[in-house]
Amino acid sequence: MVPGAVVDEKQVFEYDVQLSRPPHDSLLKRYPGLTVRSTEPQTALRRWVENPEELNLLLVEIATLGLTLTDVHRVASPEGGDDAARAVHRRTTASDVAGTYELRVVGELGKPLVRHLGCTHYPVQKQTLVRLTLVAEELHRFLQACAECGAGLERVRRVRSRAARASDQLGPAAG
Repeated sequence: MVPGAVVDEKQVFEYDVQLSRPPHDSLLKRYPGLTVRSTEPQTALRRWVENPEELNLLLVEIATLGLTLTDVHRVASPEGGDDAARAVHRRTTASDVAGTYELRVVGELGKPLVRHLGCTHYPVQKQTLVRLTLVAEELHRFLQACAECGAGLERVRRVRSRAARASDQLGPAAG
């Protein structure tokens, strides 16, 4: 979230929530619009890339090896929320792409393959992915209920607002 940004607690958003275990039946009844699916075990690969070409080469290498890519995201810098440190880092790098990236692939990769890719890695166990649409103020209650029933929160990501979702469904002629 952007520092100083204000979120309307009554605005409706779609969220993706990763859980280490399936949600309890009581949550499914309490949130009927909830969709639930499970993932296979994965391997998270991490590597520093300097520029877009280097990131592209890594993605091509993964595809060439026949690995199924499930997620790519830039990992927060070690400075965390220190905007000043990140600004200095940006001025000293040739590209806004430079940084550590995490790529998740289906399956548990062996050390020789990970070494070939030049990545550090860690296993990601099977997870449950939940997607639901809520007003922002209700998300806290949902996450608290997940924690209380032992579902094991892994990650929460706001996907889009209801307004964006509605325009996606209307298609290009709506604009």
